[in-house]
Amino acid sequence: MKSFFRADNISAVITWFVVAALTIYLMIDVANSPTLHIIIATVLFVVYIIVWLLSTSKNKLLASLKGKIISVAVLISIVIGIYFVSPFSFASILMGIACGIFAYYFPKKTGLVFVSLCSLPLYFVYEFYWHQNSTMVSSLLFWTFNIFAFIMVSSVRKEQEAREEAEAANLRLVSTQSLLEQAVKQGERVRIARNIHDLLGHHLTALSIHLQVASRQSQGEVKETIEKCHQLSKLLLSDVREAVSDIRTKGSIDLASTIETIRNKLPQIEIDIDIEEEIKINDMEVADALIKCIQESITNTLKHAHGKHLKVKITKMNSGLEVVITNDGNLPDKIHLGNGLKGIQERIKALAGNVSFHLENDHFLTSIQIPKVQND
Repeated sequence: MKSFFRADNISAVITWFVVAALTIYLMIDVANSPTLHIIIATVLFVVYIIVWLLSTSKNKLLASLKGKIISVAVLISIVIGIYFVSPFSFASILMGIACGIFAYYFPKKTGLVFVSLCSLPLYFVYEFYWHQNSTMVSSLLFWTFNIFAFIMVSSVRKEQEAREEAEAANLRLVSTQSLLEQAVKQGERVRIARNIHDLLGHHLTALSIHLQVASRQSQGEVKETIEKCHQLSKLLLSDVREAVSDIRTKGSIDLASTIETIRNKLPQIEIDIDIEEEIKINDMEVADALIKCIQESITNTLKHAHGKHLKVKITKMNSGLEVVITNDGNLPDKIHLGNGLKGIQERIKALAGNVSFHLENDHFLTSIQIPKVQND
């Protein structure tokens, strides 16, 4: 319902109401139009605002290009119909409102051509059907108004797209920064663990061997003391190896933390994270690919499906991972692989994995399987 109460919708409804009410009033009180014409005009005005609200909403039926073109054609036909039953040309204001929608459906040059063509019926109807004076002047004025409406909406749309792209770029930067921070920490942990293992571990091993040799060559209390030292060296070596293993384990990449960072930057969408605790990812390439796939799913949810919820579930699959990303919103009847979905396929294919997309229970599912993941 929020989409129906946007400022642009409210202003358009107010404009429609003023034009419709004034037209009907003048047809009754001034022009003494036939009752049939008044009824037809009233019905056309009502149908116009219904179709317009559906066209500007996130309606699934009008999500396809075919649905959009049909809705625009209906709006134009309704306005032309009003021309034939009402002798007042200011109803062309509704044509300007319809022309604003062109900015969402057509490129700028194509839209300008359509807007100009849509301005022609006003001249022909009021010049040759109603035989009014100054029709050319009115037509030119309303043509400039239609052009203005189209360009203004185009500018707003371009600004909105630029803002969305900036937000997406910022989101990619935030997630990349989070992964880089973890990569730096991971590299430092691995370096420390390797140094401990290579230096301290080797020295303790050598000490243990020397103590074992010394124990065999000694007797009495000295032998007992050396054997105790030998046991302590073995225990210390075991502790070192356990510490090294623990450092390496804790050096795995925390996907949940990175996704949480993304979620904090996007209050307009609810992201549920479900990752098995035993999953450890040490491969930065795998982590980066998964994060980018999740980002793309978030973008598709917000920009195309206009959804509010997304769920990320990561589970173990033999020696690999299975990732299922689910989102809601206005879903298409048929899945079309655009650049975003193809990008997901390319990233997963580079990891020798598989990805599939399908619709299930009013949700869009992205299923990813990565057969082998370095997790120890």
